[in-house]
Amino acid sequence: MDSVYDFHYLYWKNDESGEITVLSMTARVLQLIRKAKFPPSKAGIASELGVSLSAVSVHIDRLMQQQLVIVSHVGNSSGGRKPKQYAINNNYGWIVSIELGTSCTQVAITDFVCNILISKSSINDINQGPDVVLPHVCQLVEELLSENSIDPKKVKGIGIGIPGPVDFHMGTPIAPPIMPGWDQYPIREFWAKHYECPCYVDNDVNNMALGEHAKGLNFEVDNLIYIEIGTGIGSGVIYDGKLYRGSTGSAGDIGHFDVGNDVVCWCGNKGCLEANAGGRAVVKHASQYALAGKSDYLSGILTRNGQLTIQDLEEGLLKLDPVTVELIRQSGTTIGRVIASIVNFANPSLICIGGRLSEFGDIFLAAIRQGVYQRSMPLATRNLMINKSILGKQAGLVGGAYMTIDQLIMGATNEEIDSYLD
Repeated sequence: MDSVYDFHYLYWKNDESGEITVLSMTARVLQLIRKAKFPPSKAGIASELGVSLSAVSVHIDRLMQQQLVIVSHVGNSSGGRKPKQYAINNNYGWIVSIELGTSCTQVAITDFVCNILISKSSINDINQGPDVVLPHVCQLVEELLSENSIDPKKVKGIGIGIPGPVDFHMGTPIAPPIMPGWDQYPIREFWAKHYECPCYVDNDVNNMALGEHAKGLNFEVDNLIYIEIGTGIGSGVIYDGKLYRGSTGSAGDIGHFDVGNDVVCWCGNKGCLEANAGGRAVVKHASQYALAGKSDYLSGILTRNGQLTIQDLEEGLLKLDPVTVELIRQSGTTIGRVIASIVNFANPSLICIGGRLSEFGDIFLAAIRQGVYQRSMPLATRNLMINKSILGKQAGLVGGAYMTIDQLIMGATNEEIDSYLD
């Protein structure tokens, strides 16, 4: 038997189920090409994987035959034939990426290297439940495909991020506090009625962390925590270059850390971080100050419109309204203190700040940094960076596509030479 089969499989442990899955060498080669900073040659792949050149050639040929990879460049010769360098074929197929928010849904079509080709957004109310929201999102996807003459059969996978805890193995929400009616709803089965391709569901901030790690940072930071600060607060954890979901998929749910007061959270507990410093909480505090007449700016808007919004606070920052500035600083400092505990425990290289409140700019980011550095140990912050997300609003959509392709590759254990991913 040819030595190619000596390394034909590797073993991969599913973080959610604990099961050991046989991951094909073809998948391993494909993942290496996908994550390489520069298109690798066969010799480079063989060296990285610790296998023979002939072994790699079999799998490269297979991927070329299936048009999953292409020759990207021809390298310089070191004395013999010039080496071919390989890259993922971005036109292999399309991915539908969906970011389901509490009041707005974003849908994107990406290529096979997670470039967003087209996108669309629509207002929705997640409180209406899955039987109302998902058909609306499905219609949005259908419109996007139709308007751009994309054959639905060429969609290879669908990735969805939702604002709540997810059993990733089952693809179902688990008791999401801000998604009434969604508990254990079979989201994947809904999409299976409309599309032949697989569907994968994860927490939205996990997708953001993946997108930032893969495409924003180009895999250059192996240990990072992505903090999403919007209506609520959540985080996604990249540990040793991989997304960490925890034993049941709930890792990163920092929004319900206890910050030590009696403010009631929508989860039912008291003192949760997002009930004190999230977007909804900041707007609530601003409304209270406006009613008390402590800010002419806020009082004027509340009188005129009957309510305050995040956009009003953003304008208040630009106008340097003292009460608005102080509210944003308090939010940032409170969040920073919680992040400090995470930094002391996990020792990441980067804290990446995303979400709607990250758009508040330097005042907000400086308050977060202050809270972190005041409460963290010196060694934990020696090389720590605290930066705004590079991808911004696109992080979740890019990450949803990346997660989907990742799962397609890891799920493709079929070793029949005439098929892969199909």
